[in-house]
Amino acid sequence: MRVVCFRTLRALALVIALTGLPACFADPCTTLCLDVALRLDDCRDAWGLTWQDLGASSRAGWRTDCQAAWDDARAGLEARQVPGAESTCEDAATTLDGATCDELRALYVDP
Repeated sequence: MRVVCFRTLRALALVIALTGLPACFADPCTTLCLDVALRLDDCRDAWGLTWQDLGASSRAGWRTDCQAAWDDARAGLEARQVPGAESTCEDAATTLDGATCDELRALYVDP
């Protein structure tokens, strides 16, 4: 019985992983941190900047710092405020999709 249950759970986990279902439950602000880090990495070379110039040791470091900042901000929110903050992150992600490197520079390098 235990083996069958383990195999069933393993198969279910594989199906979830392959269908992208975890992304449906992803925190939009955490996802935004990753998306911004990737976009900054795309633009950084054109700007002649290093990650250190952006205040991080690497792309992963920037993402981790961003996520930690969001975790701190979320911890200070009341439960009723979290959906509004997450909606703001979703809006920012939509804006990020169409942002140019010049616009990103204005936001993250030369604010």
